[in-house]
Amino acid sequence: MKDKIKTHLGLGRFFALPAAVCAVLLGIALGGHWSWLSVMVVLGAIFQMAYAHSFNTLLDYSWTGFDKGTEEERSKGKVYTRAQQPIAAGILTPKEVLANGLVYLAISAIFIGIVAWQISPIIWAIWVVTALCTFWYSWGKLHWNCELALGTGFGPLAVMLGMASQPNPDFLVAFLAGIPFLILWGYGAETIDQWTDAEPNWPRGLKNMGALVWKNNISISMFVAWLVCVTFFSQLFLIAGGVLAPLTALSLSSFIPFSFCFLYLEKNLKVGVWWGLGAIFLHMLLLTIGQIIGG
Repeated sequence: MKDKIKTHLGLGRFFALPAAVCAVLLGIALGGHWSWLSVMVVLGAIFQMAYAHSFNTLLDYSWTGFDKGTEEERSKGKVYTRAQQPIAAGILTPKEVLANGLVYLAISAIFIGIVAWQISPIIWAIWVVTALCTFWYSWGKLHWNCELALGTGFGPLAVMLGMASQPNPDFLVAFLAGIPFLILWGYGAETIDQWTDAEPNWPRGLKNMGALVWKNNISISMFVAWLVCVTFFSQLFLIAGGVLAPLTALSLSSFIPFSFCFLYLEKNLKVGVWWGLGAIFLHMLLLTIGQIIGG
């Protein structure tokens, strides 16, 4: 019973909470109006993130099948999260995971409903599209675009969700401001994640950048380094275009932990991944702080 409770809590994979919070706070900072509704939309995003992770567990078992089979046959366990593949391990049933995800989604809907009631129902449209990204992501693993699905959810849509809590939202600005997060999470972090799963899942139909990097024996460190450079360049263009405040350039100092990530990634995957996650969180945090202070 204790294992089931821990697994139910772990299905939300709250290790990514800083990413969801920073993206939503960036949207609020771009609008410039802070209130108690800012807390509501942040909480709504956190529980929506938990729903997405929970449903990903269900879909990877019941739809794509990547988490089926013996431990050697299915996706690899990750060092940065818990409650992985609980259906295949016999801890939870698909119905229990489904219920878990729906509970998280219902809690998210309560907080978003409060914002919609106080500001505008348009936030529901963004919330629904973000929720559907979960299914797009699973489908995208078979069709070369799961990176875009994940990045859109953690980037532009999350920033737009924060912007939707503003009295006079500018959704185009929010969408553009989320592009650096889209690249880092969708193409950087996700490429590493899928690269580790490529060996067992390529024969099962896995089709994404991480799998392609593995299949062609390309250096994962060099590929992710290129993606980080693209992120930094996109951010500089957004600063020059007046979308982001100049102080968001503080986040470029994340090149230091990113450098350690590139050095370790192919020699010690666990250490490299921890450096990479730390670098992404630092980048998002400093970018958000820079926008709050300098916006």
